[in-house]
Amino acid sequence: MQWFPALRVAVITKSEDTKAKAMEEVEEGLLQLEDAFVSISKGKPFFGGEAIGYMDICFGSLVVLLKAREKFKAEKLLDESKTPSLCKWADRFLSDETVKNVVPEIDKVVEFLQELEVRAQSAASRS
Repeated sequence: MQWFPALRVAVITKSEDTKAKAMEEVEEGLLQLEDAFVSISKGKPFFGGEAIGYMDICFGSLVVLLKAREKFKAEKLLDESKTPSLCKWADRFLSDETVKNVVPEIDKVVEFLQELEVRAQSAASRS
């Protein structure tokens, strides 16, 4: 599954066609992840079952970026109508007390993404 590299392409490209194709790959990857979650969790709250496990931590480290991107660009990546189980998982994961104590606040990640975009645009204009 190449959804995260596709998201990176969508973020840095200036071509609307390339961005649209990359976002299709992101959506396809998230649909596959939805299916994997349903299969692996067997109806339990986390990939790891009743408690956060290795897969939860792996994907959870990326879900903060997804949520920040959604807020920054006002676009839905985790869509309740397409990936309902994954959306519920993300909410449970991010609201877990242990997780809240270690992940950065979404607003701070949004600020970071905004800074990165300004730098990328500045670098592109100098090229």
